[in-house]
Amino acid sequence: MSKPILSAFAAPVYQLTPADAGAGHWVQLCPAGTFKARDGRGPFEAGSGSALQAIIDRTKEIAGATELVIDYDHQSVFGAIEGVGGTAKAAGWVKELEVRADGIWGRVEWTPAASEAIKAGEYRYLSPVLLQSKATGKVLAIRMAALTNTPALDLAQVAASANFSETSAEGDPMDKILSALGLAAGSNEDAVLSAITSLKASASAVALAAGVAETATSDQVIAAFKEKAKPDPAQFVPLSALQELQNTVKVLQNSLSADKAEAAVELAIKKGQLSPGMKEWGLDLAKTDLAKFEAFAAGAPVLTAPQLTGATKRKDGDAPILDEAQAQVAAALGVDPKTYAATLAAEQAKLETL
Repeated sequence: MSKPILSAFAAPVYQLTPADAGAGHWVQLCPAGTFKARDGRGPFEAGSGSALQAIIDRTKEIAGATELVIDYDHQSVFGAIEGVGGTAKAAGWVKELEVRADGIWGRVEWTPAASEAIKAGEYRYLSPVLLQSKATGKVLAIRMAALTNTPALDLAQVAASANFSETSAEGDPMDKILSALGLAAGSNEDAVLSAITSLKASASAVALAAGVAETATSDQVIAAFKEKAKPDPAQFVPLSALQELQNTVKVLQNSLSADKAEAAVELAIKKGQLSPGMKEWGLDLAKTDLAKFEAFAAGAPVLTAPQLTGATKRKDGDAPILDEAQAQVAAALGVDPKTYAATLAAEQAKLETL
């Protein structure tokens, strides 16, 4: 069993008089403000006003349906110690708690025996037992009280029977849990269980979506989703392979375009639509825009063999001249007539040497 994180101590004692033995008498159970325990520990802080009321509220929370007991000589404390035990008769019961300017007071109903003992002076002190935070010294609740004549007891052992923790008393960790579950502060047990059930259902749904068992750990679920995220080689092509394929297609397209251009130009020359001297020009145009070249070839006048090689010399023998059809071709091509005539002459000279 884990050790409790609360400590308990006997508060400054309340001195009883025979008048306190009356039925329904009020006695002080916790002083207001800052004080020390009888054994020197402290200081401890009970506060005032709302802080004292909070102590009463927590006291009632601990007690539940039971009333706070006032026993003899803290026998309830020693009876809770393993190996000690003993009888812990009640001397009285606290019926009501109230905040006053000087602290918390309780209305006590004494047993007949205790009432007589107080009247006879057999017991002179009332020693309350308070629960407090070890970390802050803040008083959290009233645990019990005792009739005693030895108000110097160290009562830390009472924490063993408190069945209460500092963290639950102050409520902060529970509020954090409620907040983590998306619940408002003060939500009851049913709301907490409902939120936990919902979270478990969501976790199961996620696990099933990942294709693993509902009881799978979060690491197993994550691993399953990562596996699902891997591309199927049968359905996806790596980007590098796609780029390589695109480059190959482009090369093939360029090669095919060059072949088509070459064939179109050769056909145009064969049909007399283009002179052999204009072959390179024709190839450049056909490779750039085959349709434009084919349109030009279709509209060009068909040259006869003599026209293709019929460039003649001027009468003075200085420069070749073009006949009417050749001049039209030069004009359609935008080529200087002299340049075109020189090209035809050069082509003719090559044919003559074959």
